[in-house]
Amino acid sequence: MKKFLNLSLFLLLAFDLSSNTSLEITTIEIQDSYNTIQRFPGKILPLNYSKLAFEVPGKISEVKIDIGDAVKRNDILAALDPAEMQANLNQAQARFDLAEQALNRFKDLKSKGFISNQELDRANSEFLIAKAQVDLYSVKLEQTFIRAPFDGYIQNRFLDSGTVISPGAPILEIIDSTVVEAHVSVPSYIIESLEEGSSYNFSIGNKIFPATLKRFTKMSNQGSDNRLCIFEFDTFISPGFISYLQLEQVKSTTGAWVPLKSLSQGTQGLWNLYTVSKNNNNQLKVAKEIVELIHVEGDNAYISGTISTGDMVVSGGAEKVIENEILKVN
Repeated sequence: MKKFLNLSLFLLLAFDLSSNTSLEITTIEIQDSYNTIQRFPGKILPLNYSKLAFEVPGKISEVKIDIGDAVKRNDILAALDPAEMQANLNQAQARFDLAEQALNRFKDLKSKGFISNQELDRANSEFLIAKAQVDLYSVKLEQTFIRAPFDGYIQNRFLDSGTVISPGAPILEIIDSTVVEAHVSVPSYIIESLEEGSSYNFSIGNKIFPATLKRFTKMSNQGSDNRLCIFEFDTFISPGFISYLQLEQVKSTTGAWVPLKSLSQGTQGLWNLYTVSKNNNNQLKVAKEIVELIHVEGDNAYISGTISTGDMVVSGGAEKVIENEILKVN
């Protein structure tokens, strides 16, 4: 169970009847430790990311999609003018048909003893060469298309229809739409408390998302004590978002939670805290305590000093109290 602020409203006191100003008094509880959440920034990245290009030269005849479009694996995204490749394939197919017919005739002649083995081997070789040419231009014709390598979103579009391109020139950029990762730089001493395969929470915007620690680098970067941790999300999150890994840490320090507004700046890095207690005349008297500020979380502060469980602390209107002032209940 997380040990947070344990304060309860005790009573409202009026210390200046002329201005009718009230004090908020709360009681505190001493703890031997406190929990804090450390946040480490990271960036959301797609698991798969590719810049797509044609493998053959030509003129772009069509780009079917645009930035932001969702695509499925093997969808045709763009195409080159296929006329030249189709002509080459037709020519190769004609040569193949001719070589196949010749090979069949030579096999028939060989079975009747009219030709030698060498002549049959030559016909078979020409057949295989012709077949290889058909296979080659079939592949080349397929390469006039760009197909989606995976389900994803189009991140960028670099060129349009009518552009004459060389092989390898980027046409589109696609990111995976199924899985994203967070890359987070984490100090080595924190890594020791993490476990691969375990789930950890990330803050993205105003929402919390769980992610699984997949792996981390075994060596630190030169000059840094941090290591790169890779977390994988079950939920798709738009890449590019800044995420924050939230790790709960237990700090073994004796102290108490108080409202941050109950503290005022002291000297030498210490802080002032005003408490209320009864004097010998059973009157409520203000006393100043010198405390050390250990940790701040939201509107609360964890402090240590000469304070005890049950002490009544001025949590509201503290800027108007005077040390040793006698308070009167309104």
